[in-house]
Amino acid sequence: MLNSNTFERFSRNSIKVFLFFTLLFFTWFVFVVGIQENNIILFGLISVLFFAHKTTRKFLYCFSPFIAFVLLYDSLRILHDLNLFSIHTSDLFALDKSIFGLNHEGSRISLNEYLLLHRNSVLDFLSGAFYLTWVPFPLLFGFYLFLKKEYKLVFNFWLCFLITNLIGFLGYIFYPAAPPWYYFEFGSEVIKDTIGQPAGLGWFDDIIGFPVFTNMYSQSANVFGAVPSLHAAYPMILSYYSFKNKNIFLSVIFLITMLGIWFAALYTTHHYMIDVVLGMLCAVLGIFVSEQFIKKTTKIK
Repeated sequence: MLNSNTFERFSRNSIKVFLFFTLLFFTWFVFVVGIQENNIILFGLISVLFFAHKTTRKFLYCFSPFIAFVLLYDSLRILHDLNLFSIHTSDLFALDKSIFGLNHEGSRISLNEYLLLHRNSVLDFLSGAFYLTWVPFPLLFGFYLFLKKEYKLVFNFWLCFLITNLIGFLGYIFYPAAPPWYYFEFGSEVIKDTIGQPAGLGWFDDIIGFPVFTNMYSQSANVFGAVPSLHAAYPMILSYYSFKNKNIFLSVIFLITMLGIWFAALYTTHHYMIDVVLGMLCAVLGIFVSEQFIKKTTKIK
């Protein structure tokens, strides 16, 4: 359909597809997850993109894996009540410290604790600035590819993004885990109603005088989703596909932000080193699976 030169706004097939999606969307969010205002807004945006113009429909198809990610991430809210697995707190901290910890003044401390001892305002700002890129950079890269009419590449990019997240979501489901900031504040106690916190990213908010991360994390769908760190995975995917697009300038920028995000995840106590390493593995596996899937589907005529 991406290669079609015609646009039938209200064709029979278009109506069938839209009605089927509408039924699934509202059944899922009304009866399972719990519908919210942002879900209605997203449905309205999808509706406009689908019916407005052939270019907007093409855009919707190209970005459909990203939209699927948004819907699935929001659906993680059900883990609050339905998660059947034990939530890990102190045991994850102890494991991370044993593997990646440092000896400091006669005792072993975690990398997070070591970085907190060396905190300064420059690192506060840089960590927040790097961490903030995970939202706009993938979107801007997707827009960039779409404007270049690299329709297949932008779809493949978002497909890899989706598959990587699906792998990560399995970790959230089967190994629910508290981030370092939670352990430092609450210890091993499990408080399921805990509201997401910006932790060390709040220092960035203080510097710029606006609660960007405070607002963001107060809406977090899953506080106990530290393992793996998908924030560590995203810039790896960006770097891979920018190299595929042969854009050296963007590749260098994405590689720099990748290192910055990895550091920031530890510095701001949002992730342990274990989380970051597993996030890297998610990206590698996501790239491998998506590339294999793409190769197989392109052979089908």
